[in-house]
Amino acid sequence: MNALADRSYIHTPPFQTGLLTPAVKVLLILNVGVFFIQILMDVRTGGAFTLVFGLGADVFRTGFIWQMVTYMFLHGGVFHLFVNMLILFFLGPETERGIGTRHFVVLYFLAGVLGGLGWLVVSRVGVCIGASGAIFGVIAAFATLYPHRPITLLLFFVLPITMKAWVLAAVMTLVSLLYVIGHFEDGIAHSAHLAGVVAGYVYTYTLFRGGAARFRIPWRFRRAPKLRVLKGEDAFSSDPSEVDRILDKIAQEGMSGLTKRERDVLERASRERRGKR
Repeated sequence: MNALADRSYIHTPPFQTGLLTPAVKVLLILNVGVFFIQILMDVRTGGAFTLVFGLGADVFRTGFIWQMVTYMFLHGGVFHLFVNMLILFFLGPETERGIGTRHFVVLYFLAGVLGGLGWLVVSRVGVCIGASGAIFGVIAAFATLYPHRPITLLLFFVLPITMKAWVLAAVMTLVSLLYVIGHFEDGIAHSAHLAGVVAGYVYTYTLFRGGAARFRIPWRFRRAPKLRVLKGEDAFSSDPSEVDRILDKIAQEGMSGLTKRERDVLERASRERRGKR
């Protein structure tokens, strides 16, 4: 396989291949790992672990500011964790590739923190835990980048329903809005969902409207690994080092960070690769 063949987004959407991107992989590991720590520590402390690291209504009075971040990695049960991580697994990789790893990390935590603030403003009852605010931010970002992308859901994990990404985001937002307006209590932080959706949409629409990022974040999440280009029948005439550089740039900044010349180089290399088959 060559460099192009190894990059799933050249041929198949990442959420269909299940190929994980750097930030999504780390977030999945962190969420699952912290959940098991939460279970063990709550058994030992009688639930004190969740009270200390979950988002409390009096977070600013107590000074436990870290709760604005740590609450995102705690969950109320296996099903709660499963649903959030399932959405992150399927929609996260392509969203990360679309805006780049650095912007994806900022978006995820921004949506999570603002989701917590939304819950504090509207609800302020009990302790808020879960990554749902951040996940709704990812859903909104995905729908903003790929509004007409069809997504198939299993209603009640049985009945398949296909809808466009923007419709899915709109329906989920409307449901949360109705719960907030109606003051319905079902144990779900719908106000956090709404704040997360707004954060994800505004961030993505503002910075990536027209396809090009409005600014670049200077720090690097991690360097994408170099991929070896094989010689012989799998080789193509485009400069392999140039193609590899462009692919690494995509991994860091997303497709929106490419110049017109870089897009042309990538498209030419892809056509040459298909011609070799």
